[in-house]
Amino acid sequence: MFDPYLQHEAEIIERIQETDDIFTIKLRFTDPEFNKAYSFHPGQFNMLYLYGVGEVAISIVSDPTEHEMYSHTIRVVGRMTKGLSKLKEGERIGVRGPFGRG
Repeated sequence: MFDPYLQHEAEIIERIQETDDIFTIKLRFTDPEFNKAYSFHPGQFNMLYLYGVGEVAISIVSDPTEHEMYSHTIRVVGRMTKGLSKLKEGERIGVRGPFGRG
């Protein structure tokens, strides 16, 4: 069942360094069934959770018609985004969402 308030584990499939302080992570849920059921609308965001650090709201920047993975472009501005910036491909984070009306 799809409940945006429950946290789901996602793996970083790709990490792209856009500028010195901006990076993009492409994620895929580790549960294939949830990955298939997950959908969002333009303008929505997810809550990204970094174990032991906290949670932050980040806009979804990928095409909503692509269901294999989705992307977040993030600027390093605080403790959470700094922690996310240190993650590498293959590492996992928690995700809740999507939220917002889009």
